[in-house]
Amino acid sequence: MKIRPLIFTALLGWQTTVHAADLIEVYLQAQTSDPIFQQAVAQRLSTKEGVPISVAAILPNINLTANPSVQRIGYAGSNYQSVTEASSASIFPRNLTQRGYTMNLNLTQTVFNFAQFSTVAQQVSLSKGADATLNAALQNLMIRVASAYFAVLKDEDNLSYAEASKLAYAEQLDQINQQYKVGLKTITDVYTAQASYDSAVATYIAAQTTLANDRENLRVITGVYYPRLSSLSDDFPLVRPNPANVEEWVKKALEQNWSIKASRYSLNAAKQVIRVEEAGHLPTINVQTTFSRQLTDNIDKYTTFSVRNGPGTTSDRSLALNLNFPIFSGGGVVAQTNQAVYNYRVAQQQLEETTRTTVNTTRQSYLSIVAGISQITADKQAIKSSISSLQGLEASYRVGTETLVDVLNQQQKVYQAQTQYATDRYAFVNNLLALKQAAGTLSFDDLRAINAWLINKEKKPIKRKISHG
Repeated sequence: MKIRPLIFTALLGWQTTVHAADLIEVYLQAQTSDPIFQQAVAQRLSTKEGVPISVAAILPNINLTANPSVQRIGYAGSNYQSVTEASSASIFPRNLTQRGYTMNLNLTQTVFNFAQFSTVAQQVSLSKGADATLNAALQNLMIRVASAYFAVLKDEDNLSYAEASKLAYAEQLDQINQQYKVGLKTITDVYTAQASYDSAVATYIAAQTTLANDRENLRVITGVYYPRLSSLSDDFPLVRPNPANVEEWVKKALEQNWSIKASRYSLNAAKQVIRVEEAGHLPTINVQTTFSRQLTDNIDKYTTFSVRNGPGTTSDRSLALNLNFPIFSGGGVVAQTNQAVYNYRVAQQQLEETTRTTVNTTRQSYLSIVAGISQITADKQAIKSSISSLQGLEASYRVGTETLVDVLNQQQKVYQAQTQYATDRYAFVNNLLALKQAAGTLSFDDLRAINAWLINKEKKPIKRKISHG
């Protein structure tokens, strides 16, 4: 009766197990979900609006105002009676209603305002800086995604190594206990094996915690939890930087790094602010033209009929050239100019800091890549050597020429060699991306190239049986 649900569950579990997200899939998800990158996108759009806002200040400003009005005047009965008696030939209204409107059309055009002109130049620099900042944020997103992605892969490798080590120590402890019961081993051997096993269990639990934390770190960027990720192939190419000259990379970084470009635009914007504040001492000139029209219309209402008086219209036109020359503003202009100068110096130092950091990152990434090629090769050899040495110590231990402590220490060295290999291989890939980011050339194509090195395989613990006579 429950065959179908069981089959459905098995198929669902198989599909969940088979699919593993790759680097491109994770990056595309992060591009739409990462809050830091989305902040950069919105900030760029906000900053670029500063250009039309500043340009609007020097374009014609047209303002139309219209004021319609209705006024009603009522006369007292006694006054009305006296007026009627005074002149029977004329008919006067009991109420007087007057309506009208006034319309003013004003046009103002800036002729000279150095502060407004400098503000436009400042906003243009900030707009270009916003583009550079967004490009830097995009490359930073690639780095953060790749770093979080490969951190999970490294943790999975370390967990696999830790599990294999824990199983080896468990088997070893079981054998020591069996040999102790028949009198072949001492209680000291049991305690030594137990201590090594407990340490391996603690290492395994720590590896589980680290993996869970790094999966959550990846979820912070993407908003999605990835239970499985494509693994880095053991045969991925150890490519060298091209050109193979660190100074060429430094030169490229100084010319193309987006963070340096953004800092340069910020420095230029800070320089324009100085001009804006200095303009407080300069005159401003604008042209103002005004067209005014006023219309009034009286309606006299009677008890039986009304007489409508014709409307009266008045028009007025004017053209003026306004010159405003500041004389004294309480020292505010001087203080604001000094403040702008100090802010400019801050921007200078920020540019210098960004430049030095970029150069340092470029050199370190380049040297780390070159050293990483040799290090990964050495790590592979170290694993082979440590396993071979462990096998030799085990054989010597069985014949009594080596102690249990020597075997356990060598087992720990095998684990350390494996974890070092995992650390170095993922650091190599991250350094490749970091070098491209520092040079300002990191792109989606670089992620696709690294994504081609990934394979979809299920992580399995490395089990190795340790036998003792």
